[in-house]
Amino acid sequence: MRLSEIRGHEPVRKLIADAAARGSLPPCLVFAGPEGVGKYQLALALASVVNCEDDASRLDCCGKCGSCRGIARGAHPDVVTVAPGDTGKIKVDAIRDVLKQLAYRPFEGHRRVVVINEADRLVQDAQNALLKTLEEPPSTSMLLLITHRPNLLLDTVRSRCPQIRFGSLTTEEVENILVSQHELPPATARAAAAAADGSVARALEAGSGDYLEARESAVKVLRALATKPSAKIRLELGTEFSSYQRGAKSAKAKTVEREGLRLRLRALGTLFRDVQVVSVKGDHGWLANADLESELVELAKSYDIYRAGRGFENVDRAVTALTGNASVKVVADWLTQQI
Repeated sequence: MRLSEIRGHEPVRKLIADAAARGSLPPCLVFAGPEGVGKYQLALALASVVNCEDDASRLDCCGKCGSCRGIARGAHPDVVTVAPGDTGKIKVDAIRDVLKQLAYRPFEGHRRVVVINEADRLVQDAQNALLKTLEEPPSTSMLLLITHRPNLLLDTVRSRCPQIRFGSLTTEEVENILVSQHELPPATARAAAAAADGSVARALEAGSGDYLEARESAVKVLRALATKPSAKIRLELGTEFSSYQRGAKSAKAKTVEREGLRLRLRALGTLFRDVQVVSVKGDHGWLANADLESELVELAKSYDIYRAGRGFENVDRAVTALTGNASVKVVADWLTQQI
């Protein structure tokens, strides 16, 4: 994909294009911003710009030469992506392997580019292994660290890499991407975009089977909390909402449990926003969960705009706590006490 074909992030795209044209791109960069807004796609576009065989302009790649096509297919020998493994972490061996490759000149392109996706999942030893290369990168290499949680990178890593901040996409931009690149019907794309908080990944997730199950769980807990039950019942609902299981768990099982609650919280947040729309008799065309319109009307009888607004704010706090590695059960228990 060419830089010019990426939706949104115009200031970032211009900054990168200008730096590439001047030959002043730093060899190490951190792309930081919300999940699913196009950071990884822009990193690959940058890899294409610096390796494009058409030297007529460095403001963008041609998108047609062998190098550009190879990068688009994920088959270019000089462009490597490192991502979390089955454990959800990026281990030191994976980093050592790519660092060995950086020691050599490119096979085909102008520069070797290593894209570390979800760089916040690098274990500490892996981050430490990067330090020498970040301090003295080979002249023919580039390291791009992609993350939505830059605070989890070591200070010594962040201090060696200029950071480029990405914002969320607009709802219209997300909707256009869903229609043009993912071939969603316009009505479906509009509803998914409204629930996505500026993230294409979240919009696509909103149509998945896992998300629909998460939404069903969120609806169930809202129904149960509508009558403001006792603290004991709220705790029971918290346990059910978190799908918490006692006992020892593998790292993978813990990740699945955490991601499950994250999905349910996201669904709950969209329901609270929709209930607010219904409460103020707003345009139902902007409901993120338009297929649940009758359910939302019923919920609005128990959740007026003020209660729904507090609920949305508390869901946001719960998401922040979960991202900060708070206990799944503690987060769910706290939330059901607040709604």
